[in-house]
Amino acid sequence: MGIAESVKCKDCGAPLSLKAGEVIITCEYCGTAFNMASGKDFFLSHAIIPNNHDEASVRSIIKRWMSDGPLKPSNMASASKVSTCALVFLPFYIVHTNVTTVYKGAFTRGGGSKPRDGNLHREYYWKILARRGSKFPTKEYEIPLKGKEDFNLSKIPPYAKYLNAEFDEKDAEDLAKVQLQDHQKFLLQHQVDEFDFIDHKFQREDIEFVHAPVWRADFSYGNRDYQVLLDGATGTVIRGDIPPPDESVKGFFSEMKRAFTGK
Repeated sequence: MGIAESVKCKDCGAPLSLKAGEVIITCEYCGTAFNMASGKDFFLSHAIIPNNHDEASVRSIIKRWMSDGPLKPSNMASASKVSTCALVFLPFYIVHTNVTTVYKGAFTRGGGSKPRDGNLHREYYWKILARRGSKFPTKEYEIPLKGKEDFNLSKIPPYAKYLNAEFDEKDAEDLAKVQLQDHQKFLLQHQVDEFDFIDHKFQREDIEFVHAPVWRADFSYGNRDYQVLLDGATGTVIRGDIPPPDESVKGFFSEMKRAFTGK
């Protein structure tokens, strides 16, 4: 897609700085969103989820996370050094849709073949991160939509960044359909081993565009670097890297002590 490096906001006249691949651009001066690929105004509801944590509280939450839970080295909290914490507002499409899957097949586990047919209906608020090639754990992130507000630039702290979307709502809907087809089939796997027929019907209810706050913290443990992702609204750890256990003799006895004393 060929777009100019800089155009003006249709609402306030401020320059819009564009990066390669970005499609939905939010003006940094007035907060208005535009679809640069089609040249049309952006009509979707645009919301933001406010950030409720500063860097100090994020570091404190991460240290508690390091101290609790299975599979973590006993000295993870004391031996880890959190180097950087950065807040970014990520762009998501929330695709509200009803899916009905009609299927026919057979259950073959345990020998024999038992016919299976029926339909599976589910309602979804399916999350699509609007960035291509991202490894962000979208499925693990429960976006706190109850706390959303109309998009307002004042809700973004000066030290935070926000990312524009790299595709529009039509692409998001198409991607959601592909993912939901796989998800519906996954839900049916305990009933059907072999499908003779499967068909998915989608009834789209709504699509919403949301910027949500995510903190990324980098930390070191031993000689390696790791990362933690944290929900800036709720303070919940979305995903964190866990270093391998200390397999030295000292580490073994430390883990034994922890198992018996809880310390």
